[in-house]
Amino acid sequence: MELGLFERDALIERLAKRFLAIQGYIVPESYRMQSEKNHPRSKVAVAMALAAIKELELILSEREKDEEDE
Repeated sequence: MELGLFERDALIERLAKRFLAIQGYIVPESYRMQSEKNHPRSKVAVAMALAAIKELELILSEREKDEEDE
């Protein structure tokens, strides 16, 4: 399973903001995480979100393949 472009973009934003919130930072809803190029925390949060999405897609893809093999 792969997310569509808009789904992926929205999920990156949501996860990145959540990762910063876990660390105690408050991020305005209108703030675009992926547009921030210079802030280290934002860049790390976006990288973490991308890694999480890739792992999730891999797990779901493997699950779909296993179900097809049954």
